[in-house]
Amino acid sequence: MHSKLWKIAKMLLAVLVLLTANIGCAPVQGEDKMTHVEWSAFYMSRNHQFRTLCYRFEVNYDPFKEGQGTFSCFFVDKKDANCLLSSAKVTSEDLAELDAFIQKLSLAEQEKKQSEKLFAHDATTTEFYITLGSYKNKNRRKVTPQLSSMQKDEAMDILKRLYVKVSKREGK
Repeated sequence: MHSKLWKIAKMLLAVLVLLTANIGCAPVQGEDKMTHVEWSAFYMSRNHQFRTLCYRFEVNYDPFKEGQGTFSCFFVDKKDANCLLSSAKVTSEDLAELDAFIQKLSLAEQEKKQSEKLFAHDATTTEFYITLGSYKNKNRRKVTPQLSSMQKDEAMDILKRLYVKVSKREGK
């Protein structure tokens, strides 16, 4: 009898440990406002026939390695000057505003429509995604939330402020 109770107690303890581990590493659905969304990449770009309307922003970040994030970007500012950074180092402090923006987004899985893309010479192409999960738990997946035009503008403003902050630090 004692042996059976001991086995049951060990099994319950094992289940409790597994459940605790799974809660810490479970993929975030993005709908639970009490959970901090863990992300490792943010990518936003637009190609256009006019150079002044083109941009590309890419942030790669591992929250478990402070200072291991990188920020790359290209855009043309209001003075028609090229703004360019390539793999500049960023910290969680640098990314706090972008992180707050991501936390507000609805990141539930969305069905991707398979459509034929026809490209014309002057066609505008855009791409946007956020990679959820971290390098630590290997549970990474890309999501493409639908952004309103106001949200796109807000993201652009945040990324341009990040450029100014990082480029000053980098001496560019």
